Amino acid sequence: MKIKTLLVAAAMMATANVWAQSPEPFLTDETRPDGRGWILPPPSTTGGEFANDFYYYQWGKEQREEEWVSEWALWDEGTDLSHVFGASMDIPLTHETTPEILKLAESATSDAHLANKAVKNFYQRKRPFATFNEPSLKPEEDEEEATTFSYPSGHSSRGWMYALTLATVAPECTEELMLRARIYALHRVVCGHHWKSDIDASLMLTAGIFANVVVTEAYQEQLKKAREEYQRIKNGESTPAEAPAANEAKERTPIYDMQGRVLNGEPTSKGVYIQDGVKFAK
Repeated sequence: MKIKTLLVAAAMMATANVWAQSPEPFLTDETRPDGRGWILPPPSTTGGEFANDFYYYQWGKEQREEEWVSEWALWDEGTDLSHVFGASMDIPLTHETTPEILKLAESATSDAHLANKAVKNFYQRKRPFATFNEPSLKPEEDEEEATTFSYPSGHSSRGWMYALTLATVAPECTEELMLRARIYALHRVVCGHHWKSDIDASLMLTAGIFANVVVTEAYQEQLKKAREEYQRIKNGESTPAEAPAANEAKERTPIYDMQGRVLNGEPTSKGVYIQDGVKFAK
């Protein structure tokens, strides 16, 4: 299946941290597996395995030289996951239009968040930028970020879980969703906030937690509601009456590059662009 262009379609103001009020998870503290049982300690800075982490740390810094990569990585850093992954399903994910889908994804992602937090606090690994005493992509937050831990990557765990749960709602979008989750995770390396082994461990951790989440009765009940909601939207039954007019108007509005220049039509090269005050990446 051809990989669709990943459009990050959400307003720049939609950057509130969704984890300030986490939704109810599917698992309890008693039923949620302890990730320390299968997540091995991170590589030591004096060991041979650390060479891969060092390579990707340098790679991440090189990626920042591309302005559009830095812009996209920073956007991923602070944007609600519903906006990050909505484009991969070709539908807008909002609490107004897709409440059942988001309840499924956010509840499961709460389990990933809690499992990750337990492992991270156990290993207490220092973040890359703090290890080398160099600025991250967000230097204004380095002092605070340096007081938190790195392994596994919490952002990446939540991203993987979001993609996995949405793939159970729309299996035909699995390729786009998992690719977006991988890009989302690699952006943590670009930011300098995580080692490559951090995001690798986050995938292993999330896989184990997801296997327990997906078989719960509560998940299966919510999945049924989410699938029904998704099918209604794909069939056009839940499309707002004003959507056709809004889409027509959007086709007429100009697209700008990051230097404020108006494009003649759709962008033809990769980068970050703005239309109707909304940033999207090609």
